Amino acid sequence: MGWFTAKDDASSERDPELPLTVAQARRLRELARLAWAREGREVTVHSDHVADADGGIFGLWNLAVSLVDEPERRWPKLVDTHVRRLAHPDPSVEALSDSQLHRQTVLRLVDSSALGDPRWFATAPTLAGDLRQVLVLDFPETVMTPQESDFAARGDLDEWRAVGRANLWHLMRSEAREHQTLGQRGEGEFEVLLGESVFTASMAIFLAELIALVGHADAGRGVLVSVPFRHQVAFRVIDGPQAAQAVPNLFQFAIAGYNEGAGPLSPHVYWVRDGQWTQVTEVDEKGGRIIVTPELAEALELTEE
Repeated sequence: MGWFTAKDDASSERDPELPLTVAQARRLRELARLAWAREGREVTVHSDHVADADGGIFGLWNLAVSLVDEPERRWPKLVDTHVRRLAHPDPSVEALSDSQLHRQTVLRLVDSSALGDPRWFATAPTLAGDLRQVLVLDFPETVMTPQESDFAARGDLDEWRAVGRANLWHLMRSEAREHQTLGQRGEGEFEVLLGESVFTASMAIFLAELIALVGHADAGRGVLVSVPFRHQVAFRVIDGPQAAQAVPNLFQFAIAGYNEGAGPLSPHVYWVRDGQWTQVTEVDEKGGRIIVTPELAEALELTEE
C-alpha cells in the first residue's frame, strides 16, 4: 500500500508544496480549477489550496496524496469526484433525524491545530498533546466535522460522545487491517496497522483491544504508540530493555508519516499505560528530541552506565 510515501523519480523536480513532481502539481491545480468551474464556482488557485469568492478554502494536499499511486489518466475523474463531494456536502446535524444522527456520529482523533476556531470545540477532550477527541459525522463518501454546539443543540455532549465512542468501537471490530512488523528483531522493531478507514488512527483510543486483535497485549509496562496520520497506528509493547531501541524508530516513522500522509495527525510517540497517554517526544525548529522521564526509564529498564 502507498500510504505515506510518494513515488520517487530522480529525473523529476519535486514540487515544494505538494507530494508530486512540479509538472504533476501544476496539472492537479488546473484540474481542480476546472472541476470547480464545472460546479459553477470560480476559484483562485494557490500553491497548496484553492479559494472561492465567498472565502471557502479547499486544500490540495490530501487530494494530491490520494493521486500519488493512481495512473494520471484517472486523475480528472478522481478530482471531479473529490470536488463534487466538497461542493455538495452531506446533511448537517440539524437536518438528520435522531436515528440517523446516532448512526452517523463517530468519535475521531484530530490534531487540534487542524480544528480552526478553537471555540467551536472548546470542550473536546484532549487525549494527549495536540490530540483531541472530536465528534464527526461519517457518511459513505465523506466525513464532516460540525461545531460541537451543533451536537449540544440535540442533547448532552457527553451522551453524544458515548454514542460516537460506541460507533468507533464497532468500526474497529469490523475493519480489515494490514499488519506489518518493521525493523529487525532485537533492533528496535515495532508493529504497524494500516487500514482503509479514515478512523484507523482514531481506533488507538481503544489501544488494548486494538493490539489484541493482532495478537499483542500490554505486559504491564505500557505500550509505545504513534498515530502519524488517519490510516495508520504504530506501536511497540514495552517487554524489556530492548524496547528502548524502538523509541527513535517510532519517532522517525511518525514524523515521516505525519509530513507525507493524507490526514496528518501527530508526529509524536506516546507512552500509554493504564489508559493514560503521555507524550514522550518534542519537535521544534531545532529538530526532534525524546523525553525519558524516570518513570519511563524504569519501564524500559534503562540504567546509568
